[in-house]
Amino acid sequence: MRIARFMLTTAFGSLLLMAALAPNAGADDDRRRIDVTGKSVIRIAPDMAYLQLDVVTEDKDAAVARREADAITARALQILSEAGLAEADIDTTGLSIAPQYRWLKDERSQELTGYRVSRNIAVRLLELDALGELVTSLSDTGINRMQQPRLGLRDEESVYRSVLAAAAENARERASVIAGALGEELGPLLSASAQREPAPRPMLAERSLMAADAAPMSSGESYSAGYLTYAVSINASFSLQ
Repeated sequence: MRIARFMLTTAFGSLLLMAALAPNAGADDDRRRIDVTGKSVIRIAPDMAYLQLDVVTEDKDAAVARREADAITARALQILSEAGLAEADIDTTGLSIAPQYRWLKDERSQELTGYRVSRNIAVRLLELDALGELVTSLSDTGINRMQQPRLGLRDEESVYRSVLAAAAENARERASVIAGALGEELGPLLSASAQREPAPRPMLAERSLMAADAAPMSSGESYSAGYLTYAVSINASFSLQ
């Protein structure tokens, strides 16, 4: 029993010694470091756009609704082909067929009224100058809705890397300024983390192509693409010599 108490006392004493030394080492590290945030922002004109086109048809006969949707899709694909778009830049795999019902209050049951067929066309447009004329041509095919074109860059990764490098350089420059002003010499990097800051992306106005609510579109209607903003911040910690 004495041996057990001695071992317990010795172990407890060792823990106290380790706990006493650890805060001192941590406090010394905290006193010999500089924490900074480096930032970089780039505004660049987009060079491409993603379009999402929706075709929706309804009929009592599912086959009829499907044929009508396929016909509209075919007309849209013809226009896209004539505009010079490659097959690799067009995706027409989106398809759904859903039964439509109405509620019969007296019978407290549903009655099948027909079918709704939806087809989706995703387009990658590499020539923004052709966007206005392309939208005008597509509006005559029977497409129900065109969602907001999403603007982007063909080589977005290269742009992001440039912003990242500029933010890292800015972080080191700020740390050097602080160290120099305090009469210290900047040491090696201890840690760093990057965060891509959200920035508003220019979006072209969403256009409903339903005949009931669509306003007439002028031939070759133009769009202003604006600029894309890429912003990055880097939190970095440097030691002092």
